[in-house]
Amino acid sequence: MKILIVIPATPGVKNVVRDFIYGCWCKGKRIGGMQMPPLNLLYAATVLTEDGNEVDLVDGISDPDRFKKALDDAQSYEAMIVLVSTSTFHSDTDVLAQFKDRNPKMKSIIFGPHPTFMPCYSLAKPSVDIIVQHEPEFILRDVIRQLRASLDGYHDIRGIGFRTDGQIILNEPYPYLENLDNLPFPNRKLLPPHVDYFNPVVKRMPYTTAITSRGCPGRCIFCTVPNFYGKKYRSRSAENVLQELEIIVSQGYREVMFRDETFTAFPERNRVICREMIRRGIDLLWICNARVGSVTRDVMALMKDAGCHLIKFGVESGVQHILDNLKKGIRAEKTIEVFRWAKDLRIDTHAHIMLGNPGETKETLKTTIEFVKRIEPKTVSFGLLTPYPGTDLFEDIVKTHPEIKDGSSCDLKKLHTTAFFNEFFTSLDRRDLESSVRLAYRKFYLRPQPLLRFLKSIDSLDELWRLLVAGANIFSFTLSGDEL
Repeated sequence: MKILIVIPATPGVKNVVRDFIYGCWCKGKRIGGMQMPPLNLLYAATVLTEDGNEVDLVDGISDPDRFKKALDDAQSYEAMIVLVSTSTFHSDTDVLAQFKDRNPKMKSIIFGPHPTFMPCYSLAKPSVDIIVQHEPEFILRDVIRQLRASLDGYHDIRGIGFRTDGQIILNEPYPYLENLDNLPFPNRKLLPPHVDYFNPVVKRMPYTTAITSRGCPGRCIFCTVPNFYGKKYRSRSAENVLQELEIIVSQGYREVMFRDETFTAFPERNRVICREMIRRGIDLLWICNARVGSVTRDVMALMKDAGCHLIKFGVESGVQHILDNLKKGIRAEKTIEVFRWAKDLRIDTHAHIMLGNPGETKETLKTTIEFVKRIEPKTVSFGLLTPYPGTDLFEDIVKTHPEIKDGSSCDLKKLHTTAFFNEFFTSLDRRDLESSVRLAYRKFYLRPQPLLRFLKSIDSLDELWRLLVAGANIFSFTLSGDEL
């Protein structure tokens, strides 16, 4: 069966980091123009290819010419699959409509956070035939097998929704994957050829991404992960991860960014991975996400020895009662300590910061900005908290403000820089909230210290070029407020 898996281009938005399967995507100059390979789509493409299908994986953002060709060749595809978030729901389903106008017989399938948490809204779109909820790989395999066999109906396929006789049918859930080692290694040869995904924090090119676990021990009210992946967080085995890293090296990659929600949630497994990377001489630099409180100083030191040069932390706020309102489960004092460890070990850090949180005031905004300057990350990203479907925060808003509907009116052009119901859980008005993002960037980046840290960390002319491009993007946003 010939299948098209596509990342649609979003009008007016040049770069979108849309590889997280549970949404929460970022975009634009505010994040330095960063791009990522579509890892979760690559997993889906690999499973379907290994099941005997002909799969074209097309990145419409990074390879617009190939996307145009796929649209011209729409008649040749029997099914089309798109990963859809709440912020891209309307633009993505508009793209589906373009393909179905050219090939009405083609089945359109969407997966991701929006069809998972807003299935009825999703199936109300005429361009959507089937939705897949939660973890998609083997559900997509089962759907395609049904289509390939020309069998009628989808009632026996777990984890999907569809329409029949004008009625929306939601089947029973597909069980979460207990053993992530059962997933195949993603076939990176399916990635768009000749596309160099720009990433300013990478030190050695070419780089790729990998994921070694699903879920997170946190239960933050703003995050979709617990409800998307289930309450149990799961990891691949150390040996399974090491086998993939060896393949990555054999394919010529020199750096990997682990896209786990919380890579450091599995300290004993990670000790094995790090020691074996050193013992086997696996020559990779790497980056990972961590949660404050999930990593010790000695593990960080071992990570450094194994090639880790950057750890990204969800700091969110420097005000303890704001962290408590978010149910973040961390102490601001611990954040200070962990960033000091990283500095002592010469590991770079990135701080993700949210503004406009429940209970936010002008004073807490100032405190958080000063807090970030105190912990001294190499880089930081600021953005307004956005209530996503699938989060406790969104459910609380719906109770008093049903006009939020499915949340999809907050599209990529507004995401993280435009207030979206924040005024109902802060003491700030829309104007103050939206200006706070640019103010925070100015307060942090328009100082000599960040520039000196950048200069001291540069190891090559290639890295210098990427940092100059990223810096130009960030300063453009800081000065003009235009992140597109």
